[in-house]
Amino acid sequence: SDDHPQYSADEPSDMLETDRTFSVLVSQVEQVLGKRMKTADLQLLAGLYDDMGLPADVIYLLVCHCVERAARRFGEGRRPTMRQIEKEGCLWARMGIADQESADRYLRSLAQKQEKAAAYLRVLNIHDRPPVDSELHYLQQWWEQGFPPETVALAYDKTVFHKKEMNWRYLNGILRRWHENGWHTVEEVSSGEQRTAPRSHPSAKKPEAQSQRDGADWMLRYMKK
Repeated sequence: SDDHPQYSADEPSDMLETDRTFSVLVSQVEQVLGKRMKTADLQLLAGLYDDMGLPADVIYLLVCHCVERAARRFGEGRRPTMRQIEKEGCLWARMGIADQESADRYLRSLAQKQEKAAAYLRVLNIHDRPPVDSELHYLQQWWEQGFPPETVALAYDKTVFHKKEMNWRYLNGILRRWHENGWHTVEEVSSGEQRTAPRSHPSAKKPEAQSQRDGADWMLRYMKK
């Protein structure tokens, strides 16, 4: 915020009187937020419009996006603060979102990511909340690596079997090992594990405790990566 000018209390008022577009934008934003904007809110909105140079129609899409995101995360009726909207607006400005076309393209991309994330969350038995940022980072990594939800479900089953609960790092370690082996579908994992499974020999069977330690050692290596 130090890189942007701080608007005085009078400047937004002057803009309301002299800039018809800004005046209409304020009215639209107040309607979406369901409240009358205070002076501090008007100062932040003026910064998005006048200093960052975001067009009024893009700011309107930005505000609607932030309202929908707040409702999705925290429930209907929750509204974002203007400080949260300003933060998202700074992100849009850095990404060069300066017209309706680029804004629509970005919002469509977000919607596609949310749909993908929902498919993974279902197989992880997470139904009552959206993913937090660190979880979303894992999910995005998995679909970029080419894992369908069915393979993640298999890794989840193995995780719960060994850890007795969901553990994101352990599950990611399983998928990392499969990715390095080039296994991404359930069929590839099943076939690959059959090929690489050690052949048992009556005279060379390891004690059970040693076998468990060996199994834990490889997972620790992948969880540390």
